[in-house]
Amino acid sequence: MSGAIDAETVVEEWKSRLIALAERPEYVFVDTPQELIDRHRARLVTFEGCTDAELEAVESRIGGRFPAVFRQYLLQMGEACGDLFRGSETGGIRSFDQLRDDAREIVDDVGGRWALPSDAAVVLTHQGYTFDYVRAVGGFDGPVLRWTDGKPHEETRIAATFARYVDGQLRLCERNNRAARERGGYSLVLFPGGGGRRIYPARNPGDRSQRA
Repeated sequence: MSGAIDAETVVEEWKSRLIALAERPEYVFVDTPQELIDRHRARLVTFEGCTDAELEAVESRIGGRFPAVFRQYLLQMGEACGDLFRGSETGGIRSFDQLRDDAREIVDDVGGRWALPSDAAVVLTHQGYTFDYVRAVGGFDGPVLRWTDGKPHEETRIAATFARYVDGQLRLCERNNRAARERGGYSLVLFPGGGGRRIYPARNPGDRSQRA
């Protein structure tokens, strides 16, 4: 089996795990219009990537090729990745320049004597103080690096491969989901203008009729 097929399988498994989480949430909806519930559910299982042409255009511009696993992530779910990186700002190849600009601004804000490599694709930024990225080093899979304002003049390798990086994120989601369900979960209220509120303990923990 070729590396490209293997990479596709890896990313398909990530999507399957995210769908499984969406099907067994740790909350029940209360006081929330059905339209908002449906929109919330759809977001959890919506995956969208860029086109081959969009990806190849960026790679041609930077003079490199991203590792196969990261390429498949970009092609299958880089533009919309469900609930994979909850709480962080994410984007795929269509946000390549914007995410890089955001990363440079984060560095500049603390006067860091460090420059983002020209072949780096930022995976996510988090709360204005850190970001993770992958470089166009080719091969089947490659490391994920992080810059944080705690170490403003250098980057840190946080995962040996992108596959391990995503698996770590998914394991955390799965562990938190399991622990919350074992505690009885919580009720979730979504607001029409955006955002929501958690209610502990779940108002009707035994009633699964509105479980997302």
